[in-house]
Amino acid sequence: MTNYIETYRGNVSPWEVDSTEHFTVAYYYEKFEAATWRFLRQAGVDPRICKTTEALTHYKAELRNRDIYKIETACIQNGDRPRIAHKLFNAESGELCTTMQQDITGISLDIPEENWDGDLREDRAIPNNMVKWLPTSNDVTRPEETDWSGNLSMPGFIHRYSTANSFILAAFGVTSEYLTKSRIGLSTFEFQLTFEKAVTPGTLLDIESCIAHLGGSSIRLFHKMTDAETGEAISSLSQFGVHLDLDSRRPTRIPDSLRDRAKEFL
Repeated sequence: MTNYIETYRGNVSPWEVDSTEHFTVAYYYEKFEAATWRFLRQAGVDPRICKTTEALTHYKAELRNRDIYKIETACIQNGDRPRIAHKLFNAESGELCTTMQQDITGISLDIPEENWDGDLREDRAIPNNMVKWLPTSNDVTRPEETDWSGNLSMPGFIHRYSTANSFILAAFGVTSEYLTKSRIGLSTFEFQLTFEKAVTPGTLLDIESCIAHLGGSSIRLFHKMTDAETGEAISSLSQFGVHLDLDSRRPTRIPDSLRDRAKEFL
């Protein structure tokens, strides 16, 4: 007997699949957002008055077109700054595909807790001005992107970070042409997200991105989102991923020609 409850069931639709041929990360957050809403409502609190400050996500196994899945949610830390945890399973195989720990403010929880048995947060350095930052997104929030509280939804943030990825990757040669001809994708295995302030429709958003780490087949990208008019910090994302062979579905070494160009950004 655990304190997890089922908070979402769904399937991967064709339009939710990205160029890496698996479930797009933004849609994970759309489903986690819905799971959070249901969980908090069932816990007797109003989700509209809460705010997510951090979200730590580990992607463990792929979901692909037409896969079915479910999410189970539990409280892993009570109090005025509660933490809830989501586990997303392949509903057919029972395989654990993704976990997400979510820190919340604005509400207080006093409900049965579950001991967290998943991945722990690893402290990763925040890049400074010694690295090369590139402008990777200039955008404005639209009314249809808001959540039930009237603020920019989680997938609204992630879609923009995905665009920023395309720009920072293309800067050192991982272009759409390279990805298509080489049958390569970027497969994410960790997100460390922070949210500094809520964003309402009509806000002008800027994102700058850099390369924070370069491994054999892995790369960590760091993005920071700001209010273009005030300069205020809005959000940041540390993203770890691998250079993925789309046919074998296995990580493959980043070619030296791309690696040399990427090193210029470090």
